[in-house]
Amino acid sequence: MLKNLIAVVLIASAPVIHAQVRVVESAPQGFGSGVSDLNASAESDVYSQIRALQEEIAILRGLVEEQQYQLKQLKQLQLDNYMDLDRRLSGGAAAPAAQNDEPVTRPAKPQASVAIADSASEADVYKAAYDLLNQKDFDGAVAAFKEHLDRFPSGNFASNSHYWLGKVAMLKKDYPQAKNWFADLITNFPTAAKVPDAQLDLGKVYFLMGEKAKAKSLLSEVASGNSDAARLAQRFLTDNF
Repeated sequence: MLKNLIAVVLIASAPVIHAQVRVVESAPQGFGSGVSDLNASAESDVYSQIRALQEEIAILRGLVEEQQYQLKQLKQLQLDNYMDLDRRLSGGAAAPAAQNDEPVTRPAKPQASVAIADSASEADVYKAAYDLLNQKDFDGAVAAFKEHLDRFPSGNFASNSHYWLGKVAMLKKDYPQAKNWFADLITNFPTAAKVPDAQLDLGKVYFLMGEKAKAKSLLSEVASGNSDAARLAQRFLTDNF
């Protein structure tokens, strides 16, 4: 009888014990939910910061690309202006002329189109010659550049006068004369700013005179540099060799 009573008590108390166990187990689940909310909030903040940084990088990249484009346009404009002047003075492409092994003699100096005062400075004498060149008074420019060299053979603009005299000779298809002027510049003024341009045009002169091996060698040397003349030399090599 006593055993039956104890069994009844145990069976009746079982749901209570089971309910207590469930209550105890539910506490960690509630605590765990709070940690998850905090982590989600932190991740949201980090994601927002990353998105903001990505937007800033995109803006900066756009500014850099725009500046690179503008710089490229300026360089292209500079190159185009140089090529235009070169084209106008060279008079376009010409058929190679037979090599002339006779000594090169400079023609008699023509009369200058403008009078240059004896007291004029080197800069004034050179500017007068360059103005005539811009006006396409080539005979007058030749006379003026030669007068500049007569007065200031080692002056600050002497290398430039050699160069423009060579360019005018190319225009007139007097290739031996052009060769002489460019070679004089390269030899006598090796550190002048016009040396790469003179080497470029001397290479073209060699080509036009039929000396293609010399032309390719000199133009390849110019093309290995980093001047504007280097790009023109590379283009000439690509088009003709």
